Parts: sequence; structure tokens; C-alpha cells
Amino acid sequence: MRAFTLALALLAALSIAPAQARPMLPGPVPGHAHGYAQAPNWAELSPGQQTDLAKLERRWDQMPPERRAQILRRLQRWQQLPPDQQQALREGRRNFHELSPEQRERMRESMRALRDLPPEEQQRLRGLWRGMTPEQRREWLRVGGPGLAEPPQ
Repeated sequence: MRAFTLALALLAALSIAPAQARPMLPGPVPGHAHGYAQAPNWAELSPGQQTDLAKLERRWDQMPPERRAQILRRLQRWQQLPPDQQQALREGRRNFHELSPEQRERMRESMRALRDLPPEEQQRLRGLWRGMTPEQRREWLRVGGPGLAEPPQ
């Protein structure tokens, strides 16, 4: 259950991380939801980007332009996080992968529901979560979690 709790914290942190400006990259691609997606080829990436994205090198040029642009925006946002936040997110990701498939799906459902709430309600629920004991958090998650069920009394 500790892993489930940490994974929820990870997803909450990701949902509140500030969106950063998009990098200026070559190759605008029409049709992206925000106007144009920037989608450079592998050879057009900076050496630092190539190092950070090395696992994707073989597939990069075959990915849809919108996906490449999304990856680059997330990489930029990641690089701008303080080291302690990066470490907390790494730990949360590791814990999320330790969850059972059913627990991961419940977590996803809760996060989808949280995203649909107004920002004030999201903040209120995060505050409640932070003020709970581990037992209270487990109980809330058991009945649905933030965004899906009322917190335990």
C-alpha cells in the first residue's frame, strides 16, 4: 500500500508541475491541438537531447511529429524541476510500477477524475490528502480515492 500512496503522490505532483514554455525547435507540423507541433528529426536534436533521449534513438524518426514534440516538452519540464522533485518523481514512478494492475487502474481512474475537477477542488483534496494518516489514505484509496469518493471522516 506504501507504493500505492507514493504513486498517487507522484501523479499528483505531475499534475501540478507548472507547464513550461515550449522549446523552439525546427520543423512545424500543422494540425497539433495548440496550432503547430515542433518535431525535429533525430539529427536535429542537440547533443544533450540525444543523450537524454538515447533510448528512443531507433524509433525517434518514425514517431508521429506530435509525439516527438510532446516528449521534448516533457523533457524540458523535467530538466527545470529541482533535484529533490526529480528524485521524488523517480521514486513515485518506481513505486507505481510495483503496484498490481488493479491498483494501477484505480490510481489512473482517480487521477482522471482529479484532472476534471476545478483547480480549487484539486487543491482542497491535495490538502486533505497531505493531512491524513497512512491508514486514512489507504481507506480513501480503497473506496475510490481522491476525485472519486469522499474522504474518510
